[in-house]
Amino acid sequence: MPEHAARRRIGWQEVPPRVRSAIEATLGSVVVEAHTQEGGFSPGAAVRLRLANGNTAFVKALGVDIHEFSVQLYRTEAATMAHLPAGLPVPRLLDVYDDGNWIALVYEEIDGRRPAIPWRMDELGRVEGMLAALSDALHPSPWQDAPTFAEVNGDFMEAWRQLALEPPHDIDPGLRRHLARLIEQGTDLAAIISGDALLHTDIRSDNILLTSNGGVVLLDWGWTCKGAPWLDVVLFGTTVNAEGGADAEQLVLRHPATANVPSGAIDAVLLAAAANYWGLSQLPEQPALPGFSRAYQRAFAEATLRWVDRRG
Repeated sequence: MPEHAARRRIGWQEVPPRVRSAIEATLGSVVVEAHTQEGGFSPGAAVRLRLANGNTAFVKALGVDIHEFSVQLYRTEAATMAHLPAGLPVPRLLDVYDDGNWIALVYEEIDGRRPAIPWRMDELGRVEGMLAALSDALHPSPWQDAPTFAEVNGDFMEAWRQLALEPPHDIDPGLRRHLARLIEQGTDLAAIISGDALLHTDIRSDNILLTSNGGVVLLDWGWTCKGAPWLDVVLFGTTVNAEGGADAEQLVLRHPATANVPSGAIDAVLLAAAANYWGLSQLPEQPALPGFSRAYQRAFAEATLRWVDRRG
């Protein structure tokens, strides 16, 4: 896989003074050190702060003039945190600053590290346990008014059908064949993914922190929505499959959330994911999201397609 970490986040000093002052007021002390955390796909600031009073915090901040869509993801994340039940492996949200142009989410700092990539089986096992706990706690959804997966992910829902009905000349032959099969079978993706579980839907290695006490903390809830309770496992499996080091098929087979899910339903979601990323890979690069390259998207689509082929 190509490197997918963002090459350039804005730094703490690039956050407008009014936003930094509001954050310091919330935290009750001035910032004396700010360390940018690289990685992920957002151009927004992601900084660990040390304060004059000795306390610490983590802040993510972004303005609409830098990347308007990601600002909306921050707003969804803020709304989500208010609905998550106590005790979940998520950071505690301390405050939200939102003046309409700039938004900042102020969190407790988590002392943790990202999983090793390629995946190590012991670390993957820890994440699997976290996923099982989430599945139990978030089904049924504690946020009944959350949008559905289909509402949040319109491109994901439609890309496979568009590619199947109007395939471009350079589409991967295997992807074209699989998508044609879905059409022939009358696949109803909306029915397959519908459900009343609250989902993260963006679980990747760079959204996970492993703590020294054996815990796992799940970050970045900007794509939260409702859907089938097994979707997070399968979508996470696509990232494990692409990052290597573990067999994503075995992850799906052994996880309790996917134990009774028909194989055809999993195939349909995997092919929809491959089609979505393949379609995105054909678009112009986004300068505001330098890590989210079209090469990464194409490689992700190809890796997911190879997984479908292995499934038979």
